[in-house]
Amino acid sequence: MDYSRLCRGGGDGHLEALTGDNIDLIAAHLDVTYTVRLAACSRELYDMISKDEGKMHHWDEPCLLMPPPAYWFDEHWDVARASRLHDTVYDLVPLDHPRRSVALPFMHDRKWLGANGDWIAAADHHEWCLVNVYTERHIPLPSLPDSKIRHSIVSYRPAYSFNWRPEIYLLKIVICQVPTKGGRYADYKLIALFDKTIFYLEGGGDWRMLEALTPAPDYPNYCDAIELRGHVFAVDETDGSTYFWDTANENLMLPFVIPPPVVDDQQYAWFLAPSADGKRLMIILTVNKIGIANAEVPPDIPYAANGLQLRQYPPVATYVFELDPLSTARAGDFLWRQVNSLSDHSLFLGLNYPIIANLKKRESKAPDGTLVPFMRKNCVYTAYRNIRYNQYPKILRCNLQPDEGETVGVISLPKDGWDSVRQAAMWFKPALNIARSVLPLKKQ
Repeated sequence: MDYSRLCRGGGDGHLEALTGDNIDLIAAHLDVTYTVRLAACSRELYDMISKDEGKMHHWDEPCLLMPPPAYWFDEHWDVARASRLHDTVYDLVPLDHPRRSVALPFMHDRKWLGANGDWIAAADHHEWCLVNVYTERHIPLPSLPDSKIRHSIVSYRPAYSFNWRPEIYLLKIVICQVPTKGGRYADYKLIALFDKTIFYLEGGGDWRMLEALTPAPDYPNYCDAIELRGHVFAVDETDGSTYFWDTANENLMLPFVIPPPVVDDQQYAWFLAPSADGKRLMIILTVNKIGIANAEVPPDIPYAANGLQLRQYPPVATYVFELDPLSTARAGDFLWRQVNSLSDHSLFLGLNYPIIANLKKRESKAPDGTLVPFMRKNCVYTAYRNIRYNQYPKILRCNLQPDEGETVGVISLPKDGWDSVRQAAMWFKPALNIARSVLPLKKQ
């Protein structure tokens, strides 16, 4: 479909010749990115596509961005790359509605490493970059400092190691602040999160290493990180301790350490997120392993709405705590406060920068106690925590205020092989309003 013809005045491309039904039919056959570009062609088209009764793409609700199941190969990298379709066409799956396709031509021979809003952090074998999903604006990123880290290629995959320590693993790129037109696309802030170290980058500068100065072999075992109010926070998977650095300070080797909110023998998956108002730090923890005592696997329940496979598991302990780290840092007294309800919001955590979605129109529980609808308020949704985490092919929904006996909703994905080329699913919120703010919206 050449959507640009619809933007021309006169002839068979004149917008006045198209009715609302025609627009709905056209939009139904376009992928998400081209639908946004179509909406940018005129205010009439924008209004038609964004109207409630024509909301086919479910704008502003978090969806799963992932490869189509037909291209979940379990082949060696250079064998699977013979099929190019899975490199550029992906599934965008609303949790309770039909999946749509999304064309990302810039992902050819690249892997995504993280996302925030309309921007994806991607990498090929040699370069890291930021790319806008809709405009395809490409921003190359500087290389990591050679004095700190070594970058090589092993079996067609990037590999990293300290120059003075063993191999380290890149977990994700955290896009803390997206580039903007007003900032000449140089106002971004990024975290390169490795399991043993962290690098921080502000647009126009160079990567800076954030160190914790822990003696070997007790290096931190980072699993998540965010930036909040000029400070970088990183949680240690071993015990839930949270390190944080003031990015305005030239000395980035002496972080504060916030004790974990829970100390026991459980193994938790730890996540960090900002509060809805952006002022407080939230730490989210769920039991790392789910299952049944006798190791029986619940049967898959096909969800006709979008083709996902759902499962029910016994309740999983999920906790949310928050604090104002900057005020408590001055007093030296870090006290986490438990958050018992997210009210009308839900959290979506994973490779993406945390999404706090307002789901006021959604229920918090299914009226009949079933798994669907899967999108609900007052829940924590967790997906893949990093690009390497293929041993956990499940996406969880945990209610913060579950009823007695309420089960955990799980989206079950096929397991990866050790050399699979599949990319980890992550949360992405399609946004039609970019047609107004970024793309050249034309007047008719």
